[in-house]
Amino acid sequence: MPRLPSWMYLLLTVVFAAAAGVAWLKSRPQSPPTPVELARVVVAKKDLGPATRLSPESLQVEKWRPESVPKGSFAQVELLESRVTAYPFTEGEPILERKLAPRGTAPGLTALLPPNKRAMTVKVDEASGVAGFVTPDNRVDVVVTVDKGEFSKNPMSKVIFQNLKVLGIGQRIEHRPGDKPLVVPTVTLEVTPAEGERLALAAQEGRISLVLRGQDDALIVETQGAMANRMFGTLASKEESPAPPARRTVEVIRGLQRDGEGF
Repeated sequence: MPRLPSWMYLLLTVVFAAAAGVAWLKSRPQSPPTPVELARVVVAKKDLGPATRLSPESLQVEKWRPESVPKGSFAQVELLESRVTAYPFTEGEPILERKLAPRGTAPGLTALLPPNKRAMTVKVDEASGVAGFVTPDNRVDVVVTVDKGEFSKNPMSKVIFQNLKVLGIGQRIEHRPGDKPLVVPTVTLEVTPAEGERLALAAQEGRISLVLRGQDDALIVETQGAMANRMFGTLASKEESPAPPARRTVEVIRGLQRDGEGF
């Protein structure tokens, strides 16, 4: 039997040593992984609407991995006692400071108002309420139509506000998925004090109409307004054209005949 070359013996030694090392490592007892300490996060125990006062019955604590904890969350239910939501929460959603009204805010519509904003309710009907399709948190433009006083013969419409937030419709300040459109007598809008003054005057002097706009459309468009004589052109001008003056007649008597000539 021929002898193996010396380098082959060396290679076999290395292979057997490596195999023995792997077998020894597998036979060693595995040390348990270092446990990760989970963080406490307060979440909604059920769906919560805006302007709702939080209570221990509506909240629960869950354990989250530290890297998953959102900024502004809470670790204890007690820290949220008597706080009021400014936005809706779904079941299991973490409660965040930025979605809450300031401390001391009472439940209701005031919880939805940011600083320097007011809530103003205007009367609407099926047409001016976009046939009932306006819901809380929508964005609308406000158009006023005036047809009295100096505008009685030449009505005017003008967009007076754009991109106003709808805070509520009728007595409802929350929009839930699946809600059916409602025709309501009033809509509550978020305005500044100056906007509230102009809106009150517009409601007094004319009819208010709401124009629904896309939720992500914040573009402000300059408009000139619309007037009947410009919109209907020839028809309006004909109706407003003065009547021709009456013709004057000179009567001429020739014997027993009487003739009339106008000019």
